[in-house]
Amino acid sequence: MNNLAILSPAIFYAVLLAIQYFLSRTGNKMVGAIVPVIFVIVLIYLYLTEKLGLTIWGAIIFGFIVLLFLLG
Repeated sequence: MNNLAILSPAIFYAVLLAIQYFLSRTGNKMVGAIVPVIFVIVLIYLYLTEKLGLTIWGAIIFGFIVLLFLLG
């Protein structure tokens, strides 16, 4: 059970990157932008509700790094 708690975030991120990969390969830029836009909305929500636990600069840097992975 402990292994599942450790591996579940990694599995979630791998699935998220796979979804982004397949959506971005459709050739339609609007479809490829779905996951990054949802990520930015969720990041703003988590920051405003203080569930993220980061300062504004930490949230910006975190968002920038994740967007590099999603868009790269």
